[in-house]
Amino acid sequence: MATTSMPIERRASAPGGRGRLGEIAVYTVMVLVTISSLLPFVWAFLTSLKVERQVYAFPPQLLPDPVTSYNYLQAINHGLLLALFNCLVISLATVGLVLAFGSLAAYPLARMTFPGSQVVLFLILVPMMIPGLVNLVPTYIIMAKLGLLDSYHGLIPIYWVHSLPLAIWVLRGFFHELPRELEDAASVDGASRLRILWSIIIPLSQPALAAVALLVFLNSWNEFVIASIVTSSALMRTAQVFLYLNMTDVGVNWVR
Repeated sequence: MATTSMPIERRASAPGGRGRLGEIAVYTVMVLVTISSLLPFVWAFLTSLKVERQVYAFPPQLLPDPVTSYNYLQAINHGLLLALFNCLVISLATVGLVLAFGSLAAYPLARMTFPGSQVVLFLILVPMMIPGLVNLVPTYIIMAKLGLLDSYHGLIPIYWVHSLPLAIWVLRGFFHELPRELEDAASVDGASRLRILWSIIIPLSQPALAAVALLVFLNSWNEFVIASIVTSSALMRTAQVFLYLNMTDVGVNWVR
């Protein structure tokens, strides 16, 4: 019995050993990918602490010597904080409007069947198929005639309209998968549609709302083309426009 038990134990422990080796290999690859993804950000941060001659040094100098905050002070003096504030206000306002109107539009499309509902869904999807640059000139003309250029009132509605179709489609799909029994029970207790949406659907849809909010926020924060055309004064520059203005015909102004 003793002679036959050893091979059985070895055979039983072999898959476990291979599994641990596989986990170690997977985690090693994940760590290497993470490090390689963070390297550009680390290099950019270290570069921001260098003086200009070190930025152009060859071979490249890894660590700044001496460490300086001059670049940050120059950027702040030229309006970096104001540009970040503009981005934050515009992005948060866009997220709030998109979530509010997207939820109100997605709920009836997910729960109510009416003639032409599929047509409405198609019409919501159509604007997403049109490149944004096609509408840029008409949008500028409309904004100019309404007096909305170079203001929050001009940028926020544009970003809101651009992000709303995606939000409606994502939220509609999530609302459609929620169980109807909770809504039926609330209806029996006398809750209205708006009450059901606010008290039941919205709390259960926090993952979808968070995903939509993140997408809308990133799209609004990173948008450059519309912001560079609709805004013109230094007071209304967003972060992307501020960074773009550091690039000149001669080169990049690293210390602005």
